[in-house]
Amino acid sequence: MLKKLLSRKRLNILGINSGTSADGIDLALIRFSLVGRKPKIAFVDGGVRQYPAKVKTELERYLRAEDKSAEETARLDIALGHLLGRAAAEFIGKGRHRVNLIGSHGQTVGHYPQKKACLNFRTGTTIQIGDGDVIARRTGLPVVSDFRRADIAGGGEGAPLTPFVNQMLFGDKTRSRIIINIGGIANYSYHPAGGDISQIRGGDCGPGNILSDTACRLFYNRRYDLHGRIAGRGKPLQKIMAMIEKANKGRRISAGREQFDQKLLARLIHAAGGLKADRADIVASIAAATAQTIYKSIRPQLKDKRLEAVFLTGGGRRNRFIVDCLRKLIHPVRVQSVETLGYDGDLLEAVSFALLGGCFIMGVPSTLPHISGGEAGGVAGKLSLPPM
Repeated sequence: MLKKLLSRKRLNILGINSGTSADGIDLALIRFSLVGRKPKIAFVDGGVRQYPAKVKTELERYLRAEDKSAEETARLDIALGHLLGRAAAEFIGKGRHRVNLIGSHGQTVGHYPQKKACLNFRTGTTIQIGDGDVIARRTGLPVVSDFRRADIAGGGEGAPLTPFVNQMLFGDKTRSRIIINIGGIANYSYHPAGGDISQIRGGDCGPGNILSDTACRLFYNRRYDLHGRIAGRGKPLQKIMAMIEKANKGRRISAGREQFDQKLLARLIHAAGGLKADRADIVASIAAATAQTIYKSIRPQLKDKRLEAVFLTGGGRRNRFIVDCLRKLIHPVRVQSVETLGYDGDLLEAVSFALLGGCFIMGVPSTLPHISGGEAGGVAGKLSLPPM
């Protein structure tokens, strides 16, 4: 099976991702090849499958729980593997395209990059569920998954992984670009004109949608702030914003939902009571702080005279309040959607893990030590094979 994969000049790879917000399953099929040792891809097809309401409720309950049992985590790992595998099998079953390989990120359920002592070692860790072996059995295809662990093993934080991918997709000889993903956690990558891999910069910025989503569920029984309308009714409060920025400090590169959970929201609500602020003011403050932390992350790169624009991807690109705040902060640099570069912002992460799956099979190093902190030469991923 591997010999057949390696003998092909081009691979059709299906990427699967369930983002931090656990909204659903993103699927993206790409055509992957190598030019020399550089990956080259073309987007073929894709789509988003929403989780059934019961599944989403159960995932959200688990993700919000402070104490997660080892048994529940292990069972969810297998169960989510079945869900992802079924979604992939249904996508493949449409028969429009042949698929050779799957690259699956799964669902992040814990990200603890800070190194702490354990068994006389100091290590960070990260946990993604959605077992690759189950996906392989359900689809009959080889699966590359668990992408972040190779970087953790090399002493890195396991995130972010997408700057490498963004360079392959959006790096340009004459124009510099900044890609901002406003997902559950916001992250950025900077790609200087004509730059090589060593010149890329990137990292997590802070909260993306995760804190706003939590507030909207609590205050309004809504999954998220559609188009930023709730935030638009409120007024950002500096004290609330400062508390969010303080919560965002104390990390080196990457962030996890654990930093921006119900405990932080409870503190924000308490502080808002003393300010006589209403619920919309809290949501507006969260959105404004999201834009502020993004701006502070990319501020040094905004001086680049060859910077074409800042391009937004992820669900937060539809939050007009966040986008308007960001536009004001980075003016006169333009803010555009990543769609202007030819990619669907809802599927870009699934595209990323399809590309990383191809890099794994072809032995192309894809971890960036100067960004994630790991060792050079890491090939991200682990392989699961279906029954022969």
